[in-house]
Amino acid sequence: MKNIRYFLMILFGFNALQAQPPKPPKGFKWVKNEKFSDEFNTKKLDKTKWYDRSPYWVHGRPPATFRAYSVSVKDGNLQIKNSVLKGDKKYNIAGGAVASVAKDAFYGYYEARMKASSISMSSTFWLKNKPVSNQCPFEQLELDIVEVVGHQKRELDFRTKLHSNTHIFHVNCEGEKVVKSAGGKVTDINPPANEAYHIYGCWWIDANTVKIYLDGVYQFTMNPSTHFRDKPFNREMYMHLVTETYYWETPPTPEELADDSKNTTYYDWVRSYTLIPE
Repeated sequence: MKNIRYFLMILFGFNALQAQPPKPPKGFKWVKNEKFSDEFNTKKLDKTKWYDRSPYWVHGRPPATFRAYSVSVKDGNLQIKNSVLKGDKKYNIAGGAVASVAKDAFYGYYEARMKASSISMSSTFWLKNKPVSNQCPFEQLELDIVEVVGHQKRELDFRTKLHSNTHIFHVNCEGEKVVKSAGGKVTDINPPANEAYHIYGCWWIDANTVKIYLDGVYQFTMNPSTHFRDKPFNREMYMHLVTETYYWETPPTPEELADDSKNTTYYDWVRSYTLIPE
């Protein structure tokens, strides 16, 4: 048995054997939330659960935008393949944004087993919501479980470092946006995010407590409401699995985008759990 276990650890990576949420509080148990869970073992995307192009963030951030054709399900993975986009003056890169149909992700545990691409675009897993009303003032909440970049070209290391974050976007009646962010300690990703699958997990406990896990091991806690005390982090969200470009990182070249050994982000699975009394 030890030999078999060791072989599996070498073949698939140690984190392949750690696919479970943290120990629940006394008197509670975890129940799978199927609306935000998928093993991606089918031949195409389950449209009852996912949009292949997000209706919540349609265009993305230049120079990359989102295209449904970037998204596929094969070989037991959700795959987002980035490529050159021609014929558009504003955008010249096609990335992908898979979004959940359900918009009621709330307190619970969320995790994804993901291998980042090896280009200077992100590979991400996060939650967000829309304002309850457009009447001022209004807020949006965002929970960034993982944002990694498989090829670092500038000084910020998102390849071997895990940067999780929470954001509260507050817009006042003058149209001014104030962003309050509360992240946690930066922790190492080893092997780097583009060289191996890792399990990125988040336990959203309550309106001010978010715990981050890497490969089943607790890393740090984020306290979003600490920086915006009258705006608790307590509204339901949708889920995003996105590849995008950042303003602070140099975009990939056409040659890098054409390299099929580098241009794709792989999601082995996404699993979500809710606590209920035993």
